[in-house]
Amino acid sequence: MTSPLAPALASPLLDVRGLSVDFSTPDGRTVHAVRDVDFTLERGETLAVVGESGSGKSTTALALTRMLPGSGRITAGSVLLDGTDLAAATEEELRAVRGARIGTIFQDPMTSLNPVLSIRTQLDEVLRAHRHGDRATRRARAEGLLDLVGIPEPRRRLNDHPHQFSGGQRQRILIAMALAGEPDVLVADEPTTALDATVQEQILKLLAELNEKTGTALLLITHNMGVVSRSCARALVMYGGTVVENGPTTDILTRPRHPYTAGLLAAVPRLSSPSGTRLTGIPGAPPDLSLPLAGCAFAQRCAAADEQCRTEAPPLVDGVACWHQHTRPVTATRPADREARATTEEGTPLLEAVALRKEFRGRRRTPLVAVDDASLTLHAGETLGIVGESGSGKSTLARLLAHAHPADGGTIRLRGEDVTRPSRTALRALRRQVQMVFQDPYASLNPRMTVGDIIGEPLLVHGLHPDRAARAQRVAELLELVGLDPAIADRLPRAFSGGQRQRIGIARALAPEPSVLLCDEPVSALDVSVQAQIVNLLADLQRDLGLALLFIAHDLAVVRQVSHRIAVMHRGRIVETGPADEVCVNPRHPYTSALLAAAPEPTPATAEVLETHPV
Repeated sequence: MTSPLAPALASPLLDVRGLSVDFSTPDGRTVHAVRDVDFTLERGETLAVVGESGSGKSTTALALTRMLPGSGRITAGSVLLDGTDLAAATEEELRAVRGARIGTIFQDPMTSLNPVLSIRTQLDEVLRAHRHGDRATRRARAEGLLDLVGIPEPRRRLNDHPHQFSGGQRQRILIAMALAGEPDVLVADEPTTALDATVQEQILKLLAELNEKTGTALLLITHNMGVVSRSCARALVMYGGTVVENGPTTDILTRPRHPYTAGLLAAVPRLSSPSGTRLTGIPGAPPDLSLPLAGCAFAQRCAAADEQCRTEAPPLVDGVACWHQHTRPVTATRPADREARATTEEGTPLLEAVALRKEFRGRRRTPLVAVDDASLTLHAGETLGIVGESGSGKSTLARLLAHAHPADGGTIRLRGEDVTRPSRTALRALRRQVQMVFQDPYASLNPRMTVGDIIGEPLLVHGLHPDRAARAQRVAELLELVGLDPAIADRLPRAFSGGQRQRIGIARALAPEPSVLLCDEPVSALDVSVQAQIVNLLADLQRDLGLALLFIAHDLAVVRQVSHRIAVMHRGRIVETGPADEVCVNPRHPYTSALLAAAPEPTPATAEVLETHPV
């Protein structure tokens, strides 16, 4: 009997045919996460897989080596590596493939690396699993891997632990571990999602160099169209567990033929778009993959869908799955601009910081200065964007303004009154006026509390709407305000998508009727379509409620479009501030110029948003 790993001739390096993956839920439903996916990958080739969360990108990648979590299982199709079927392989045979033939870089380096083990120990574990010689040989190989991925002083840093590295360096270590087995295919699952533009550029450059030097084929999973533009020759667009478009990256980014692809591109913020430009979101939500889909998965969100789209699933023909791909012309348009948002800096600022300083000592002999001599003003109805790399002091500055950390120096004023060191009573009143929206919508909501209790908690804390019925009515109003159905109040956070959870977090922040919202990376972990919805929601809330927003992000394109003014932070100091358009078009500080140069744009040759279909 022939082993399923017996080699075949004249086949691509990786050939995926008809791949389908199902998951069983605790309540007995079946989720059809991936349906009939086809693609090939040649040696040395770079292929991007793009789409919203839940489109099946990561599930497809995990299915290649059958590392599906929980109840996940391949129900149909084949995964041919050099012509041999991994879908039919035994566990023992797959162990010889995982890491050795197909390496994987996971999204979050802090959860992928063991915090209590040194980098040397973790790399040695991988090398021993792949039988890379004796201890001395493995040590030399580990040092060489760190050097290969650009970690300075690799011999010394091998003894360090994950927390002693920056986010970008931890991602490089994960790449080194994925390369330890000298794989033929490198699967990178959102390797730059939470990284700053400059660090993201370094990681993408490293992946490109490794692809060129070693000939390793790269399968890059991302929702960032700019990353696709910089990194991959071909792209595969997934929606609702299926492939809706594939082809050369240049063609997909400049001449998209599927309305979903066009919608993703239209939702991307552009550095070339002036402040106040309204982002173009994709209406509706992805389909419930536990329900049967009779027609096109995108039909419910496509303004051009007809009866055929709703009743018959379109086949993938010439790289696109759309019944009307050849019947509508390609047009180039820009997103519609909002009316110019005037703001005034006359009079007393709503919130003001003067020469703020914050030090962290811990066990250090020399304290770490996180914020140093930082001054800013924020007026009612204004948005001030804060940009900079991780570790520049952005989040610490926001926490000082929210009094989550006490300042070690400087002054904070609210409506002209010094609130730097408030009493306990004054602090409660201050926190009602200054609320935060956090980065991670999954970690910032209590998983054991219902949505209604989460949003209603600030009302109880601040003594607002003490009557239960009145509080429930206010929660319903807040849910409607952020675009959610009040009927969801009795559900738990796990029932919602990332974008919906972020809306819940915004509703919670709005509950005590604040004057200032401190938004700490509120869209960095979201897909571009959901990001557009949240950015537009914040702009609408500011217009309707007169809120002042401090908007922290590492994406300069987003910051330019939502902000009246921008402040650039570097090593704890504000090195440049000014009107948003002026900072992005005529930067005065070299650090600002470096951030702008590193920002990925999905279409390097043009700033136009291309739309082939109405969405």
